[in-house]
Amino acid sequence: MSPLWIDLLLLRVKRYVRRYGRRMVQASGTLSQLFVGIDEARGVLGPEGSGPGDALGLPTLDALDEAIEGHPARTDPGAGVRAVAERMGLDAAQTQLLLAAAGPAISIDLARLYAFAWADFAVKRPSVGFLCELLGDDGLRVELLPHARLVRYRLVTLRDAAAWGEPTPLLHRGVVVPDPVVAALMGDLPSAEPTERPFDELLLGPGPQVRGATERAVEGGQPRLFLIGPRGVGRRSAVAAVASERGWGVHAVELHRLGEDPATALAEQMRSALLSRSVLVLRGDELFDDVETWDALAPRLGPLIDAYDGPLAITSAGPVASLHRSVTGLYDIAFTLPSAAEQRTLWARALGEDSDLADALGRRFTIAPGTIHDAVREARGRRALAGQSGPPDEQDFAGAVRRRLDHALSQVAEPFATSLTWDDVVLPAEVKETLDEITAHARHREKVYDEWGFRRTMSYGRGLACLFCGPPGTGKTMVAGLIAQSLGREIYRVDLSRVVSKWVGETEKNLARVFDEAERAQVILLFDEADSLFATRTEVRGSNDRFANMEINYLLQRMEQYDGMSLLTTNFEQSIDEAFKRRLKFKVDFPMPDADDRASMWRRMIPAEASVADGVRFAVLGKRYKLAGGHIKNAVLRAAFYAAEADAPIDHALLEKAAIAESRELGRLV
Repeated sequence: MSPLWIDLLLLRVKRYVRRYGRRMVQASGTLSQLFVGIDEARGVLGPEGSGPGDALGLPTLDALDEAIEGHPARTDPGAGVRAVAERMGLDAAQTQLLLAAAGPAISIDLARLYAFAWADFAVKRPSVGFLCELLGDDGLRVELLPHARLVRYRLVTLRDAAAWGEPTPLLHRGVVVPDPVVAALMGDLPSAEPTERPFDELLLGPGPQVRGATERAVEGGQPRLFLIGPRGVGRRSAVAAVASERGWGVHAVELHRLGEDPATALAEQMRSALLSRSVLVLRGDELFDDVETWDALAPRLGPLIDAYDGPLAITSAGPVASLHRSVTGLYDIAFTLPSAAEQRTLWARALGEDSDLADALGRRFTIAPGTIHDAVREARGRRALAGQSGPPDEQDFAGAVRRRLDHALSQVAEPFATSLTWDDVVLPAEVKETLDEITAHARHREKVYDEWGFRRTMSYGRGLACLFCGPPGTGKTMVAGLIAQSLGREIYRVDLSRVVSKWVGETEKNLARVFDEAERAQVILLFDEADSLFATRTEVRGSNDRFANMEINYLLQRMEQYDGMSLLTTNFEQSIDEAFKRRLKFKVDFPMPDADDRASMWRRMIPAEASVADGVRFAVLGKRYKLAGGHIKNAVLRAAFYAAEADAPIDHALLEKAAIAESRELGRLV
């Protein structure tokens, strides 16, 4: 059964035919496009001098006007129309205009009558002028100007007419109602996103601010919330939880994914948010990070966002000064990652029956609440899909965390791991003691900074930066991998070929990405051969020196700001800028091993599975060949291939032969 407002619209079309039907027979050249021939049309509309529509048996204009005024749809157009008008803030005239434009898309009878009324079967959409005449109000054309509500929220779209070319005058432009709006008018309104967790379970520092501001925004559209903090910290969840208490949902939009026509796409998303009675959450983390792209889009998106009168929240990883110039009434609320105690509480809630792992995971990761819940769901889901019995263990949850961190660090760095253990390390006792101190420092950072209050007194420079220096092959890179292994953290080795650029400013951008993604991913950064990046600044004699110094100055600033762990290795300590050395928490010198240590390395480098002949004199090898651990490893591997080729066990002679070859390649006289 057709809605009542369709019947009312049919009456309006009849009145239009009664009033303007004589236009159909003014020129026979147009009649070939009608539903009926010229003679039939003259019979339908009546002879010249009689009222158009007499032959159709249409009522008089007075009778039609009376029927229109008394039609029940004028006071009750239906639930769908009422909901659209209320949620989109439309007055009676705007609602009638929207319905008149939507008629042909809803009723075939109306589509045929419209085409008959405007005397052109080739035209498929009503024009602005036709709708104004149909509703008897020429002033309605102002409701179809670009800034008007119907057009701004894409409730209707205007199309140029082929006969007029581009641009078509407003009066002759076609009016189209998009399918989602047509569906909403028929009662099929979009639904809001479901709320995941109650507000009281979110453990938010700025909780009272978020609750009060969101409640006021839902009630009156102001203030606009500007939520600053890392992704997953609970910004959208907080707004959703408060909004749901008031019967509202949230409609999240990624600003960097709006496509080639972002203004149109954003207007459609705003329409969806209002129709679904949802708070519009514009997620701008990635867009605002790309300053050039945002500056280019701000003149188009800024006014559109500023004109939005529904409840609005914008998210960003950091402050965006230019956004305040584009959007008025922004209320900043800063979110931070939960403290160590709150991390454990969140893990315990998410783990439920597996809560005994909460302390270990809380110490291991400092992550957002959303990442915790997602990681728990993923770990359990993967275990169920694999058909494994029993609950996930700590490594399952840790692996899920790493996958959920969603970092792009692999674009500028590569994961690094070692298959060795601390038992394979041969270093002096004082060096091992310093390495133990570094590991303890990394393991207990949350306790010292958060529980003991040192985060407040140490406002910057909280990062753990360590320099490993010494001759090649002394184990610097290997130890970096072992430290990451001990802490249960991933370590990424920065790829200099993907960081350093010949273009001015690109190196700094790449370095910014390295540190930003490392903080987001909770990984350890390894700068191997660090002297190439952290070199001493030089006297400026040309533009190249100036730009090189700019890169080093930027690195100094980011190292000061970086809150994570970074390990630097170098063979040339003297090349490192003194300002970098001041920012280091630890400097570890890896010495060349002495004869006893070298003998131990020769012995440990041979796996237990390898076939070794009796009589290998490891002490002699250690005393005779002054090689670092890396070179000893190469020599042992070389000897293994000698033995495999000879189909014999590894003996002393083959190890000697390999040691001599390795020494000669290093340029040493043997």
